[in-house]
Amino acid sequence: MKILIAPNSMKGSLNAFDFCDVLEKAFSKVSGEFEVHTVPVADGGDFTGEVLAQSLKASQVHLTVTGPLGKPVQAKYAISGETAVIEMADASGMKLVNSSELNPLEASSFGTGELIADAIGNGCREIYLAIGGSATVDGGVGMLEALGFRFLDENGVQLNAKGGILGQIASVEKPDTKQEVTVKIICDVDNPLLGKSGAAAVFGPQKGATPDMVVELENGLKNWAGILESESGKDLRTVNGAGAAGGISLPLMAFFAAEIVPGADFVLEQLKLKEEIEWADIVITGEGKIDGQTLNNKAPYAVAKMARACGKPVFAIGGKTEAEASEAFDGIYSLVNGAMTLEEAMANTPELLYAFGSEFAKTVKILTGIGSRK
Repeated sequence: MKILIAPNSMKGSLNAFDFCDVLEKAFSKVSGEFEVHTVPVADGGDFTGEVLAQSLKASQVHLTVTGPLGKPVQAKYAISGETAVIEMADASGMKLVNSSELNPLEASSFGTGELIADAIGNGCREIYLAIGGSATVDGGVGMLEALGFRFLDENGVQLNAKGGILGQIASVEKPDTKQEVTVKIICDVDNPLLGKSGAAAVFGPQKGATPDMVVELENGLKNWAGILESESGKDLRTVNGAGAAGGISLPLMAFFAAEIVPGADFVLEQLKLKEEIEWADIVITGEGKIDGQTLNNKAPYAVAKMARACGKPVFAIGGKTEAEASEAFDGIYSLVNGAMTLEEAMANTPELLYAFGSEFAKTVKILTGIGSRK
């Protein structure tokens, strides 16, 4: 019996690599006749960089960059040939800031720009940029500043790049040398830049924005989008996914050969997951929560679509599950069956997953006639 384990990370409790390891151990303990392949997956959110770097057999580069609130942070990216894999959250992520300090008017994506600049300096001509988990709503001005751009107000005074300057920008000074680099912006949401589903309204409060800040950021992004559209001649604000990561995609599409790609589909293609699914008899995926949001082409749903297209049964495991997601899978299972707080469940996720995996493997063993019951 060939088992493919292809989960996303369980945010805050178990990354996709450990998810694979725990479940593989459970199946191996139940029967040596299980042949297990593991492929950690991602969709632009947590651990996308690591998943792609492993697939590309990329080497890591470590450096100190500027964090979202200006403090030095240790960050990394990966290089494979002329391709760099960069995870925005490593330099400009919410995980780098105490929740009480989150402030999108002050936060900057400068550190992400430093990673891109370093990659270009190391000979990279293609960037895979995963943009999940950012702390910023700065329209990418911080990133651009690290790449040599400058921003001026109506009086020609240079502005320090951060979310709070977006409404003050009147013009942009570009660097003398244009960087010839292509960028794949790996995104797991399709929110527009502006409006009630946009960067400020939806993601601003998650990053510390008060209602007044949301209004200021919305107006600032509108001004910034107008400038970028005038500079590039492109209609940017209506692009699906432009609202992700505080609008960082806009200047990339304006000044570079960049495009937003649906995160899960792009990552699964890079992983050559279809080949693994065609090999398998059963496919198992999962993430922290399997619910209606999963159906917005999150990684488990993308895995399920591919499995069903290949005629393979697919099951999903989540820390929490909701019935509305069940239609996408042949079965969904929650790790938490008894009375337990969220904190307890997250702290004990590996043990819970191992226990569930063992019972699931026993069921598969009996139903498929593997070995003999003793």
